[in-house]
Amino acid sequence: MLESIYLPEEEISYVNYPVLREEQQNVRNISEYALRVYGALSDYNDAVYDRVDVNTAELEQYISLCENTCGRLASATSVPFDLLLELRSILTMLYKLRILAADSGANVIGESTAINTEDEGL
Repeated sequence: MLESIYLPEEEISYVNYPVLREEQQNVRNISEYALRVYGALSDYNDAVYDRVDVNTAELEQYISLCENTCGRLASATSVPFDLLLELRSILTMLYKLRILAADSGANVIGESTAINTEDEGL
């Protein structure tokens, strides 16, 4: 996800960013989760699905991971700021998703489809 924003000569060198080297797997995990969430929300917005089930435990886990990773990167002596901004925008999206899930009360965004088994006729 993040590699595509760099030209080959501008690619991130972990020698210059030691904290990023330590947080590399966390950044990758956060990016993969964000892509899954964006995909699910995109399908919902495109009316492919009529609801999005939210696993609040997993959401809270990734919010915590993203907060910790952003904190470590922000306190580092050198960090690629575009990466930090991307992680913070992901964190903002996760916060919004948390609010949407809490407002629904059932950890579902959107309305579930009611299936009527009785034949109502025309």
